[in-house]
Amino acid sequence: MSRARRLLSCLLGCALLGGVGYALRGWHLEAVSQRPLLAVSFDHLDHRTQPCADCHHNFTDDTGGGPCYHCHKVTPAIAADIEGTFHDFCRDCHVEARLQGGESGPLRSCAGCHP
Repeated sequence: MSRARRLLSCLLGCALLGGVGYALRGWHLEAVSQRPLLAVSFDHLDHRTQPCADCHHNFTDDTGGGPCYHCHKVTPAIAADIEGTFHDFCRDCHVEARLQGGESGPLRSCAGCHP
């Protein structure tokens, strides 16, 4: 197969996969917006040494009020990534606390956050 044909095949394959990826992302976004998220056990008393704005960015950037899930679940640009966003955000803070020798709470245990 010539180099030009391989390149064309590659481009066509990427275009097809991109369309499939778009369809899957659309399906995932619809699923996220329609189904409830797992409940999260979060005690503000356990986090009292953290500045509120570390988590509640909406206090400082005027992006809205109310619970995190409200904006992060209903805004299409960020809703499809809600689970990854929250998992990364919470886990990274807990990992950092562990690396600094402090109490860190759950790191990888689903039941540690989701009752």
